[in-house]
Amino acid sequence: MERYRLNPLVSREEIDSIVKNLADRISEDYRGRDLILVCILKGAFIFLSDLVRHLRIPVQIDFVRLASYGTGMKTSGTIEITKDIEMPIEGKDLLIIEDIIDSGRTLQFLRDRLTLSNPNSVKICALLDKKSRREVEIEADYLGKEVDDVFVVGYGIDFNEAYRYLPEIYYITPVDQQKD
Repeated sequence: MERYRLNPLVSREEIDSIVKNLADRISEDYRGRDLILVCILKGAFIFLSDLVRHLRIPVQIDFVRLASYGTGMKTSGTIEITKDIEMPIEGKDLLIIEDIIDSGRTLQFLRDRLTLSNPNSVKICALLDKKSRREVEIEADYLGKEVDDVFVVGYGIDFNEAYRYLPEIYYITPVDQQKD
């Protein structure tokens, strides 16, 4: 079994600052509107919970689970819905909550699918963005931080279901790739 080294990328303090800033912007932009946050499971659940605590507006929350990674470090290219939203969204403002934008294919798929139900608007809030990996034209309306093309874990983001529990964000490298 290959071992990985955790390399610090985003500290707790920086995450907290990013989340507070995003919450302030969202609270201002959606004041007086009927907003539903659609969280993409599993990676974005910690980001969502912190974001909601900082919002100053009432929101509804729903969850969707999409699978595109399997057990590797690269997307498989095939997107499956393993848990769909449950509340009606017609005429509502939707804000998709995502942990990290990579190729953009998953977000494009979800945004296009949600749009079929005639919401008032569909926007995207992402904690992290790897713009260098983009394969489709999609951007976050609310973005925390752009990161380099590294495989990140922590703060809800996993690698083969490991590392979600970490309170900071790290990038992982195989131990044998390190020069000590």
